Amino acid sequence: MKNCFKKTAILLFCVAVFLCACTKGKESENGKLNIAVSSYVTYTLAHNVLGSSAHLTLLIPPGTEAHAFEPTPNTIKALKHARFFFYTSNILEPWALKLDRNAIMLARNLPEVLEQDPHVWMNFDNALVMAQNIMASVVKQNPALKSELNKNYLKFSEEIKELKKDYFEGLSTCQNRTIYHIGHLAFGYIARDYGLNFRALFSADMDQEPSAQEIATIVKAIKESDAKYIFSEEQLNPALAKTIAKETGAKILMLNTVEGISKAEFNDGKNYQQLMQENLENLKIGLECQEEE
Repeated sequence: MKNCFKKTAILLFCVAVFLCACTKGKESENGKLNIAVSSYVTYTLAHNVLGSSAHLTLLIPPGTEAHAFEPTPNTIKALKHARFFFYTSNILEPWALKLDRNAIMLARNLPEVLEQDPHVWMNFDNALVMAQNIMASVVKQNPALKSELNKNYLKFSEEIKELKKDYFEGLSTCQNRTIYHIGHLAFGYIARDYGLNFRALFSADMDQEPSAQEIATIVKAIKESDAKYIFSEEQLNPALAKTIAKETGAKILMLNTVEGISKAEFNDGKNYQQLMQENLENLKIGLECQEEE
């Protein structure tokens, strides 16, 4: 499978270079900038900053597990008329530069980086820098949009400021301080930023299934801590989380990594701010955080 994918990627790269060289700079019929984005992370950040000035094409379809995505000819088709292609990072989306040598990585110049956790947007300061990178890239080629995009960014920045405050206040009174996550290593930033412990059953990229021993170890830890809740992810098969919940007596709450989103959530237009707020509400329940009077 890997060798087949490598050959396919090389072929796609050659086609993409040709297509992008011929078509970069085109706009959509309604005058908006045609912009391709990799995952829902780049989609929602771009939507916050670019607003009505851009038509966004999401390459990883809603309902698709982001880590399992492999480019197809339809991916090339989507890039054909894109003026910009934004992606998160080479670690999470190594296929991006193979498809478009002019692709713009958003995870650069970040203030907060955890070596073991590539989900950098889960830190709010990083998310702001990624949004700035989108704005700077577009304004550089479209100076007339500077005022509009700066206004959008300032609004997004104020909303993130409020989210940071909500997280700090909401997670400061938790009776339990450990997130038992029956999912992958995607919430290390939240744990570090707000003084929590984080135990994930899977690695950062979901490539390796947990062993029976690893499952037994986390089950033992959950029982010993008398945790009433465990966490999982919407994009994962729920069977394992249900099994561990039955074994431990804990209830399951969901956390959203933002990179993968369901079709229903996409259709509802849920943005980064809303998804992160939902994460906070479930964390407050699961960690038994007391509301300040």
